[in-house]
Amino acid sequence: MKEKPKKATGPVTAVGKARSSQNALKTSIFSKGYLDWEDQDLKQKQFEALVEQWNANDPSRQMILRSIEHAFLSQERLMYTERKRIEGIMMSVHIVKMFCERAGILSGNQSLNIPSWFFMQEDHHEKIFAEVMKRVEDQAQQVVKFYDDFELSDIHLDCPDLYAFITQNMVTNENFSSILKRLYKKSNDLLNLEHLIVEINDHYCYHLTWARNHERYQTIIDGIRAEQMQEAMDLEKSTRYATNFQNRIMKGFQTLVALTQFEREQHNQSTNGLKEVAPLESGI
Repeated sequence: MKEKPKKATGPVTAVGKARSSQNALKTSIFSKGYLDWEDQDLKQKQFEALVEQWNANDPSRQMILRSIEHAFLSQERLMYTERKRIEGIMMSVHIVKMFCERAGILSGNQSLNIPSWFFMQEDHHEKIFAEVMKRVEDQAQQVVKFYDDFELSDIHLDCPDLYAFITQNMVTNENFSSILKRLYKKSNDLLNLEHLIVEINDHYCYHLTWARNHERYQTIIDGIRAEQMQEAMDLEKSTRYATNFQNRIMKGFQTLVALTQFEREQHNQSTNGLKEVAPLESGI
């Protein structure tokens, strides 16, 4: 008769048991309770690395590591919420009135018309475009002021921003003067350029306002943002929470060290006890 296959009994060596104990971690409390923005796989790997580092293959050490992981996770969430709060403040436009008062521009309800990009990050594309439009206006004014000295055939060299702005919808082989006439329909280039300047000031007035004093305006906005950030962060509370989490983490590691030392002392005492008993047994 054939022998019945033996049922699997699991690992029998110390190494095998230690490796097998890691499987329990896959369904531990740390595989649940994470938020959508948290990387569960990364957290699991971090926890398993801690288990390996501290040789935490027993329930006692794993319980301590769980408390450490929880404190660290709470600290990360505190940092995340602070960052999101600050990002929200940085994108807010609820500083228009305060900005206008400090900058000394516009008055009354006119301030409500300031575009939101004024209060966005310094490298916002509209702020970069404002610098371009300021150069276009400056170059157009230079041509008007010194019209008799300019050769429009070389305008692409002398006034590259003005040339690029005018020729962005250029028809094939159409020269600068022809484009000006087609766009503004005046009798000569000078009148067309003057019309262009008026149009730029009408259509891009806020871009020009920003570009004419952008460093000062950005400094004022950054100062207001800093005040708002300080109010939103509640540094005293954040510091208290962060310190609490750090203390919990340190106490957890200290407990692991103490547990290891205690087990080492227990092992040494047990070994010394066996050595003392051995001579008595041999003399019987």
